[in-house]
Amino acid sequence: MVKQPKHYFEAILGINAPWSVQDVSIDEKSRIIHVELAYLVEKSRFSFFSKSQEANNNKIADAGFSKRWLHTGFGNYSCHIVSNFYDQTISGSGIGKDSLLQPGFLGDANRNYTHELRQQVSLLHFRSIAPDAIANTLRIEQQAVEEIISDVEKTPESYRLATCLPMESDPIWESMIYDKFHLRTQLFSLKLLLSKLKLTMIDPKVETKLGDSVNELRKFFISHANSLDAELSQICALSTKKQSVEERRSTVTKLVLPSLKNSIWLKLISAKIDLGSNNMPLNLFLVRLRHAFQNTQDNNVRVDILNQLREFFRKNARNLKQELILINKIMNDPEEHQISLPDERNDIWKRILKDDTFIPSSHIAYKLLLSNLRSQILMNPDPVVELNAVRRVRDFIKHNQRFMQQELRMVMSNGYSH
Repeated sequence: MVKQPKHYFEAILGINAPWSVQDVSIDEKSRIIHVELAYLVEKSRFSFFSKSQEANNNKIADAGFSKRWLHTGFGNYSCHIVSNFYDQTISGSGIGKDSLLQPGFLGDANRNYTHELRQQVSLLHFRSIAPDAIANTLRIEQQAVEEIISDVEKTPESYRLATCLPMESDPIWESMIYDKFHLRTQLFSLKLLLSKLKLTMIDPKVETKLGDSVNELRKFFISHANSLDAELSQICALSTKKQSVEERRSTVTKLVLPSLKNSIWLKLISAKIDLGSNNMPLNLFLVRLRHAFQNTQDNNVRVDILNQLREFFRKNARNLKQELILINKIMNDPEEHQISLPDERNDIWKRILKDDTFIPSSHIAYKLLLSNLRSQILMNPDPVVELNAVRRVRDFIKHNQRFMQQELRMVMSNGYSH
């Protein structure tokens, strides 16, 4: 791994004053990055000056010994945060509200993971992702995932959903305050708070730091998490229980198997449509049918091949639900699937990876993917890594055209402009 300056890790970890990175050591053999933090304790010049309320509420103190927390990884490297300074008063089962307000790069005194790692695990857990899948996604031990999930489940239900709220360093908060992300809400108190924060940040007479506004907004979400299901679903891409039931009903009623006359089967056989399926029996069956289809000119035989494919979907509908959902989307929106994206060798994909302002997007999953890929390229600037990143970005846009119309238009206009 290429040695990086301390400010590089501060930027990635979202570390700001009074925190700083004191030292970074990399264990190449174990692929572990150790980040040691420093904390600047502000002292009053005169003891008779009263401390501010914020200073009184700040319980960060020197414990006299180092505490180590597992953090989210950097590419193929796991990360451990080490610090002597942390809130030693936080304890007990479940995640406390005080913990939710701590910086993402720290952890609780009685736990071995950072708040940011807890947030990511919690978010995936609320999306009904299995612990082993979460462990594979975040590249951490399953035991750590199960430990975090256990702590989340012990959290009071009144604010349990807040455990998956984005950390203070997430750009979503800044986007809301500066009106770049339009949060749809019916809660009057939240509307008032957002209006106040927006006006405060643009008023030149008021000296307010962005971090203070972000913390105030996050505090509101944490305190009212139980009544902000719709708002949380927008920020975290979660579905409420009511929405989930409606979506399942909608899927059951609207999911249909196309008739044999539908052109979708011919497009599948001729490989004009790629379902991106991970179902091995389907993929093997398609290979065999495509070979037979190409090697015959008999229309009756070809119709029989198409019917075999349709029957395969009918008999295996339970295991091919995702493929059937995609087929239905293609039938409902055929025009968007006729768009051919620029080749992976086109410079537009590298530009997307290098310039985060080139094609702005509000698609959370897409932004997370780009952030992860950019981090991998920075940590390992290898042409193969870059090519794999290009393919992942292209495939993501290709399979999510319906939800990324604005980004798609910009890709098409810039990709074929030369």
